[in-house]
Amino acid sequence: MLKLNDDYLNQIEQENLCLTESKKTEGKKVVGVYCAFTPKEIIAAAGGIPVSLCGGSDKPIPAAEQHLPRNLCPLIKSSYGFALTDTCPYFDSADLLIADCTCDGKKKMYERLQRIKPVYLLQLPQTAEGESSLSYWFNELNKLKTMLESKLGQEITDHGLREKINLYNQCRSLIREIFELNTGRQPLLTGKEINIAIDTGRFEVDLLGYIKRLKHIIKFAKERGGFDAGPRILLTGCPTTCKKLLNIIEEKAIVVAMENCGALKTVLELVDESERDPLYALAKKYLRIACPCMSPNLARYELLANIIREYRIDGVVDLTWQACHTYNVESTSLGDFIREELGTPFIQIETDYSNSDADWIKVRIEAFLEMV
Repeated sequence: MLKLNDDYLNQIEQENLCLTESKKTEGKKVVGVYCAFTPKEIIAAAGGIPVSLCGGSDKPIPAAEQHLPRNLCPLIKSSYGFALTDTCPYFDSADLLIADCTCDGKKKMYERLQRIKPVYLLQLPQTAEGESSLSYWFNELNKLKTMLESKLGQEITDHGLREKINLYNQCRSLIREIFELNTGRQPLLTGKEINIAIDTGRFEVDLLGYIKRLKHIIKFAKERGGFDAGPRILLTGCPTTCKKLLNIIEEKAIVVAMENCGALKTVLELVDESERDPLYALAKKYLRIACPCMSPNLARYELLANIIREYRIDGVVDLTWQACHTYNVESTSLGDFIREELGTPFIQIETDYSNSDADWIKVRIEAFLEMV
């Protein structure tokens, strides 16, 4: 029987690490990615292997704080700490890093990171609204394409882009289908299981194998059947790079849906494969990611309203990493919208990667769940 646990994920990660090392001996390059705005299709079309690099552990943070402020987002400090201490096999394998300028903390951290490995910055527009923003972003992706062709030594053709777009669209569709297993009255997967199920194993070196695993998980979940697990929670906010809050919630409830980066926010919309210019299609899709780094960010409100309705949500938990001002500022107006206009209970949890506040979070979550 399939068990979606840490052992399952560790096995996938080890298999992908070995396959990546084999590909590197053949001359393939690994390209590190820090954010959902980076179109991995372009990297793959250039013959590169995308690898996700955001840090989710507090272990390297003390080293990072030698160079970075203590009152900085733990995701940024963890990411930099892994690079500084050379304790991350994914970072160690990367030949080149692509970094999206989504917040001031990340932008300044990338300046330090350039001293360790080559970093290419993707300059995002300030808003996703209007043709001028789309034109600007399309130009940025054109520059990224040119850079990757030069660094990886392979021309990116329209045909190659379309092939990778199709593969990644298959992945998005299957991830969406995995989440949709929880739209019924009885969910088929816990939030922790979904989190493991949709993980690529960091190295996206074998998309066909990933697609096969996603299909197997869907079949497994349907055969296992649904279960009752208490209040149905939507987890939104910052990326769930650290699983502390997710684990605490699921002691008393079930996270049936996640809107965070890498979850529903990034997979509900596919890249338009009918678009004549595949790079332009990528620009349109990726610019519409409903991230608070964009202002205004009205698309996120509409997205959350749809999820709350379709997934029969009883309560919304908004995760905010300490010092993440981008998500923290938006949380107030978002909470007002969810409580007042949608009539759904809402709570914001601001925390870091340590377990020092775990008991306090448990008390707050238990009180919130009693209310819903």
